Parts: sequence; structure tokens; C-alpha cells
Amino acid sequence: MHAKISIALVAAAALSGCASMGGHSNEAKSQTVTAQERAQEQFQRAADAQKMATQEQQKANEAQQEVARAQKALADAQATARGQQTKAQQSQEEAQRLATQASTQGQQMQETAQTAMQQETKQQSAQVKQRQDWTEAKSITGQVVQASGNQLILRSPEAQQDLSLDVTDSTALRVDGQHASIAQVQPGSDARASYQLVAGKATALRIEVTSTQGQKSINKELNQPQDTGDQKGEQKLDSPALPPANPQ
Repeated sequence: MHAKISIALVAAAALSGCASMGGHSNEAKSQTVTAQERAQEQFQRAADAQKMATQEQQKANEAQQEVARAQKALADAQATARGQQTKAQQSQEEAQRLATQASTQGQQMQETAQTAMQQETKQQSAQVKQRQDWTEAKSITGQVVQASGNQLILRSPEAQQDLSLDVTDSTALRVDGQHASIAQVQPGSDARASYQLVAGKATALRIEVTSTQGQKSINKELNQPQDTGDQKGEQKLDSPALPPANPQ
């Protein structure tokens, strides 16, 4: 009986122990599940945080790339600006060079124009003087050196060199007061002539020639008393006729 009671007590204790162990096992299992769930939540949070960090890193990378692109664009813009500034400076220097060159050329052209104007004024003055010389009648007194063709050369003590006169159809030529041709003028005769410069040449207007015989006759008449028959005869002997025309 006691044995049965002991067995029963042992069995009850065993049952009680088993029941007690079953309760402890359920409680541990619940805590494990809770811990696992919490760990899973932590893992999920870590994964979410990692995902967010990855997204933020991607955004940061994109922002960095955008900054790099902006920096490159800025560098390109700065390089373009420097190039444009250099071109602008070169253009300004070229404009200044051209302005200086134009000013120098303008001054040179003005000086050239002034020189040309002065030369033209001198030429006009010379032409006016030349025309005045051409239209102004001049006179000369001297001795005939040569008379031939249509030229008569006079030597005057007042002139530095002999003067060659062109004798034309319009020239009034007289020898001893008589109309004559240039062929009747002999070298050594005294002459007085008026002339004009035509095209740079002396053209005779009027020539008065006193031949050697004519001068002797004039001198003889001035020195002789009143005419008598003998004196007239002598005068005729001393005053021969004009020589024939000079073949020259």
C-alpha cells in the first residue's frame, strides 16, 4: 500500500515535474520567438537603413556628377570668356593700329596735297609769268651777227649772250628806212628790234637796221656843209647802193 502510495506520489511528482517543465518550455519558446521577431525587425530596419543609405549615396553621386558637369560647364564658359576677351583685346589693338595708320596716312596725304597745291600754284604763277613774258613786248639794240633764213642774231653789250630772233611774215623789217627782206641785212649792221616770247622763242615784231653804208651816209651828211654840185657828186661816190641780197 505504501509502495503504491509511493509510486503514486512519484508518478504525481513526475507528472507535476513534467507539467512544470512543459510550462517552462513554452515560455522560453515564446521569448525566443519574440527575440527572433525583434531581431528580424532590426534586420529589416538595418536593411531599410542600408537601402536608404544606398539611395542617398546614389543621390549624392548624382549630385556630385551634376557638380562636376556644372564645374566643367563653368570651366568651359570661363575658357570661352577668356578666348573672347583675348579676341576683343586683339580687335581693340588692331583697331588702334588701323586708326593710327589711317591718321598717319591721312596726314601724309594732306601733306602731299599741300605740296601738290603749292607746286600747282607755282606752276600757275610760272605760266602766268610766261604768258606775261610772251605778251609783253621787249626791245634790244645791238649789232647784227648773222642774218639768214628766218633768223637774225643780235649781239648787244647789255646782254650776256647773243639773241636769236625768229623773223616771220608778220615782222616789220626795214633797212635804212626802207622795207627789206632778211637777205638784205648784212652782218655788222646796227639794229634795233622789238620782240615777244612765243613758245619760249623770241619772235621779232619790228626790226630797224642801219647798214654800214647807210651809217656812213648819215655821218657824212651830218658832217658836210650845204649841198653843192661837187659835194653831191662826192656823196654819190661815197654812198654806193646797198649790196645785193646775201645768199645765206
